[in-house]
Amino acid sequence: MFKKLHSMRRAIPLGTALALGLGASATEAANWFKLRGTEPGGTAHTLQVWGFLQPTYVNDTSDDIEGAVGPAASMNGDKQVPGTVPPDRTSRESFFMRRARIGIRGTMIPISNDIDYFILTEWGQNGITRAGGAAHLLDASITFNQLSRGMDDDGLQNLGVRMRIGQFLFSQTSQALSQSTPGRRVHIFMPEATFAHAIGRFTTDNGVHNWPEDETSANGARDVGVELFDWAEFKDPFMGGGPLEFTYSFGLGNGDAIGELNRDGNFKKYYWLSLAKLWDKTRGPRRHDMMIYGWYQDTNVLFNNDIDNDGRPDNLAAPLGGDRRPPNIAADPVSCGNRVCKNGNEKDEKQQYWGFGFEYFDKPFASLGQIRFEAEWQKQRGLTFDGARSPSVRQNDLNGGFDSILYELGGENTGWYVDIGHDINGYLGIRKRTTFNVRYDEFHRNKGNVSREVEWKTWSLTAEYFFHKKARATLTYQFRNFNADDRTGGFKTNGNAVLEQIDNRIGLQVTFIYKNVLLR
Repeated sequence: MFKKLHSMRRAIPLGTALALGLGASATEAANWFKLRGTEPGGTAHTLQVWGFLQPTYVNDTSDDIEGAVGPAASMNGDKQVPGTVPPDRTSRESFFMRRARIGIRGTMIPISNDIDYFILTEWGQNGITRAGGAAHLLDASITFNQLSRGMDDDGLQNLGVRMRIGQFLFSQTSQALSQSTPGRRVHIFMPEATFAHAIGRFTTDNGVHNWPEDETSANGARDVGVELFDWAEFKDPFMGGGPLEFTYSFGLGNGDAIGELNRDGNFKKYYWLSLAKLWDKTRGPRRHDMMIYGWYQDTNVLFNNDIDNDGRPDNLAAPLGGDRRPPNIAADPVSCGNRVCKNGNEKDEKQQYWGFGFEYFDKPFASLGQIRFEAEWQKQRGLTFDGARSPSVRQNDLNGGFDSILYELGGENTGWYVDIGHDINGYLGIRKRTTFNVRYDEFHRNKGNVSREVEWKTWSLTAEYFFHKKARATLTYQFRNFNADDRTGGFKTNGNAVLEQIDNRIGLQVTFIYKNVLLR
């Protein structure tokens, strides 16, 4: 029976992909805690410079806002924020350097072969560098491996504990963990409307649609704190081949933006568990494996939802009993200019975020290329960053730029995606590695909120061509269908006046990865 299972394990994922009727993906089920947090044991290098460049072109075919009524009619003819090119949101077609990252990593020899470090900086044009336009420090961490317990007599990793401290990617969604690693092909390079990117923005703590100190940069899914993690390998008595791998992680961070101190004394907790089947001895970002995983995040944010102390919630529109006014109608509550307006209305707001997923990457049959499959379901509850106050680029400029921010205090947000792919090199006379990918994203934002609920659906079709294993071109075309049909009255009319004008977009990106060992 075990031999039959061993032969079936490669055919089952392929059958799943064919049954779904989709074509391709760019997903691999690597162990990102190992790849990002540690160096290979016994290595001699002490300083390794590495990084990557991603020049990008995007053309968004969205139309201007049309059909808004009432005070919102002043937005008609404006560009909507989701229909423009990030991070500046000034046009619908542009070349830009999406990411330009330079880093160093290595082992602290001769001090210790059990201490690793990882440093990465961002110089590109994206949400991380938007504030001031200057380069930002993304990662700066040290990993202590003294309690990892090494290998057993069969060459399998024992379970212990490793400690990573500093600023880095904590246990997030699989997508967030892998996207900063260019060795893993990331074909979703226009991801703003996917669940993980929209919800991943950190939440400020000084009242709705007020962002003091002009703090507009994203946190890049990073945090500052400490993480305990390790992985263990076990013989697989059922399917043979490579071992099973169990990975755990527990992290404690500030829960704030890049480079921030803890604003309010509340820490964010991160959890991750995964179990992977390693099919063979391949390792790294393209290892052949299958993995199931789950993750959970939990924190409180000190937040003031009545900064003008008038007894009305700042996050609700005036027709619903709150303070928030449509553009150009009345003045909104003014921030007191510090982190939290402490007028007696501030309190801790809960924020939870969790999900689970499945990944597969292997070559099930000699006559076929590599098949990749990923599916993930995610949910967020509680205090949520809810985007710009106005969906109009011009109205945001009139209201002080993108500092005008909305929040949802009791938000219910769910999302899921399926991502499938196939390498076709060797077919049709193609000698270089070439892939075709299909991905479907669905995001239900502010479920049950009659004034803010949105449904986002996106299909992404992608082809990738590798000039070299460290240089590739990625072409993506996205079909987008966004609507506000579950809202009521004028909220529905004006929501769809914005969302139904959001159309498809196409992007071309070149990725070049560089690495050089300088010292030994």
